[in-house]
Amino acid sequence: MSDAVRLTQVRKTYGKGSGAVTALDGVSIRFQRGTFTAVMGPSGSGKSTFLHCAAGLDRPTEGSVELDGTELTQLGEKKLTTLRRDRIGFIFQAFNLLPALTVAQNITLPLRLAGRRPDRALVDQVVRGVGLAQRLGHRPAQLSGGQQQRVAIARALVTRPAVIFADEPTGALDTRTAREVLGLLRQSVTEAGQTIVMVTHDPVAASFADRVVFLADGRFVGELAQPTADTVAERMTNLGAWAGVA
Repeated sequence: MSDAVRLTQVRKTYGKGSGAVTALDGVSIRFQRGTFTAVMGPSGSGKSTFLHCAAGLDRPTEGSVELDGTELTQLGEKKLTTLRRDRIGFIFQAFNLLPALTVAQNITLPLRLAGRRPDRALVDQVVRGVGLAQRLGHRPAQLSGGQQQRVAIARALVTRPAVIFADEPTGALDTRTAREVLGLLRQSVTEAGQTIVMVTHDPVAASFADRVVFLADGRFVGELAQPTADTVAERMTNLGAWAGVA
């Protein structure tokens, strides 16, 4: 199985001299196509910096980031913007929907920005998959939080991205709705072969993934395969204690 994303010896430092802060400290990791990976770690461990560098939203100070066979660190801003639009899907805690647009318009927005005609069959398939067929004419303000996140998921899926990066995608949702949304993400991996990398602090959310990787002090310090909420919570507790002593 080939890699959708590969980071090699990635360092990210903010500031210079004595005031420099290293957010990522020589990170090397791979994410295979068709897999669901959760990234966890204590507050300040580098999770957000990792996601921003892996997704081409920020440039590493050193090292390389390869996405779908393309080395991101060598791209100019214009090509990087095009790659993010065409090959990457994003799902955030804040749903980031445009309030003046309908559900249908929000879902197909990335395609229209790219000048691509929406594939009606694919759009219909995605819309049915996330349970929004009866909501296409609604605007975000007319939807619940869970429905808005479903729109965001559909928007991320409709471009057939090489990878979806999710940053705390269930952080604003109640427990039941969060499980439904995570089930949709799991389904997109199992049934459609999507690749998902999700940053989360929630052991239950992480249990939907194929594996969990743990960050502490800007380094990956371990992983779990086929995680359960209990095994993730136990590892995080130990990780937190270890990170506090280090």
